[in-house]
Amino acid sequence: MSDSDIVIERLPPDEAFGLVAHETRVRVLEALLDAAEPLSFSELNDRVGMRDTGQFNYHLGKLTDRFVEERDDGYALTREGARVGGAILSGGYTKGIDADPVQMDAPCLDCGSSMTATFDESRVDITCPDCGEDFAQVEVPPGALYDCTPEEAVDVAHRWAIRNHSTAELGFCTRCDGRMDRWVIDGESDDSPDWLVEGRFEAFVRYDCERCGSGWFTDVGLALLSHPAVVAFHYDHGIDTRETRLWELEWVSADASTVVGRDPLRVAVSVTLDDETLTLTVDDGLSVLDEERTPA
Repeated sequence: MSDSDIVIERLPPDEAFGLVAHETRVRVLEALLDAAEPLSFSELNDRVGMRDTGQFNYHLGKLTDRFVEERDDGYALTREGARVGGAILSGGYTKGIDADPVQMDAPCLDCGSSMTATFDESRVDITCPDCGEDFAQVEVPPGALYDCTPEEAVDVAHRWAIRNHSTAELGFCTRCDGRMDRWVIDGESDDSPDWLVEGRFEAFVRYDCERCGSGWFTDVGLALLSHPAVVAFHYDHGIDTRETRLWELEWVSADASTVVGRDPLRVAVSVTLDDETLTLTVDDGLSVLDEERTPA
């Protein structure tokens, strides 16, 4: 371990996951996650429903210290135990998403037809069945959709997409909590994927986790959605960007971004609302270099 490294190894991954690889231990985590306060040994045993107290004590002992802590007033989850329990409740490991397609009241930004939401195991897709435009593919854990109708699930997908984007903008990977970097790529550069260039992107933003390799591409406009200038511009025109679904914002598209310089890279993004246009010019690190409001 280097002098600057503050993270230390407690358990090898296989050993850590092996500690919860038993149905009794999983039920212990679930019972403590559902409890409003620490539980005594007997209370916890009753909730788990195991008659053999010796076996129960054995399994509880395997969890204690890493996933469960023994306090003066009983047993409770550690931070790590709560995260494992939360992952179980999210349904990502045990459940899927399945529902009939939903015709949305939002028009396609390309052709004006009604868009459709479809559900595919762990994902909500927002597409236009007429022109084939694919506006969003949002991976949503089933737990986020409990008690939702298919129509309500569309709004959940929007909020989940915003959540993931906000997390990445803060520099954290949504998969492993590692460091998430992002940068602007010129559509004509050698490292630009063909499928993005063919989709008419002059420039786009790449998000990438240096630890697990998770990442995605998005247009420059969406990457700037949370910028104060963009939020304020919409607010001045009576639009709350927190409540407006991404696929209802006409300027959040590839067409809104234009490469205005290549040495160094400069990209302009224009947002037009009512009779006014906001233009932001960014560098390859997505830093805003210039901001201008002009009549539309």
